[in-house]
Amino acid sequence: MNRFSFLNYLFIVAIITVTFGVIYASVQQVYRTAADDPQIQIARNINTRLQQGKSIEFFFTDTIDITQSLSPFITLFDANGKPIRSTGYLDNKLPELPAGVFEFAKSHGEDRVTWQPHHGVRMAMVIISSNAAPAGFIAAGRSLQEVEEREHNLVVMVFLGWIICIGLILLQAVLQYYRTNKDNRINVLQ
Repeated sequence: MNRFSFLNYLFIVAIITVTFGVIYASVQQVYRTAADDPQIQIARNINTRLQQGKSIEFFFTDTIDITQSLSPFITLFDANGKPIRSTGYLDNKLPELPAGVFEFAKSHGEDRVTWQPHHGVRMAMVIISSNAAPAGFIAAGRSLQEVEEREHNLVVMVFLGWIICIGLILLQAVLQYYRTNKDNRINVLQ
């Protein structure tokens, strides 16, 4: 006598759910951590130039409104975390970061944060500690708008893939259930 096992299908659904969750988390982390790569390079290059006593004027040739632009921006901060110079402006002022990022960067050499200065404006920021006067800290940032759009598309793709897999499992479960019940009825009649 064949038996339909609901637990087997539940176990398969759990495996599929965990698998899709791991896929989402892995790809999302790649998207977000890669968003810091240009800023790491920029901040470290500026710090090296400052420590070598070289001019950094070519880094400060243009300014942008960080709420509107996808371009990376650089801000030099003094040892107290006050902005000195920047290629990016926020509300026509130099951007000011929370004090905690400077404390962490000072004790660890570097800090990577997501900064949200306004609703709908999120930045991937890298802050490094520097001992090259006048800069106590060098921050490089850029908008997360494109990364967040990719993350949204990832959610949609993973969810649709999950739904299709769950639908196929449910279809198989329903077919197996009816096939098992039919076989059981035939066995009972014989």
